[in-house]
Amino acid sequence: LTTQLLAAFNIYLQILQHIDQCFCTALKRDMPDLHLLNTCLTCFYRLEDELDLDFNWLVTMDGNNSLKRWDPAIYEKNL
Repeated sequence: LTTQLLAAFNIYLQILQHIDQCFCTALKRDMPDLHLLNTCLTCFYRLEDELDLDFNWLVTMDGNNSLKRWDPAIYEKNL
């Protein structure tokens, strides 16, 4: 019974992966440089003599709850 459930679950995952690939192809999200083409270049562009800001970049994920778990000691420059 365990082998049959594992086989059925593997087939289910393969079907989901195939559907995801079909959606990505239909939405033209299957390009290797997709993330590079869809980033905001002005947000990450830096001038040669630009002064350092207090924050290099700001981010929000799921209502900012995930950022509350980040350890600020890792990201501080004055350690």
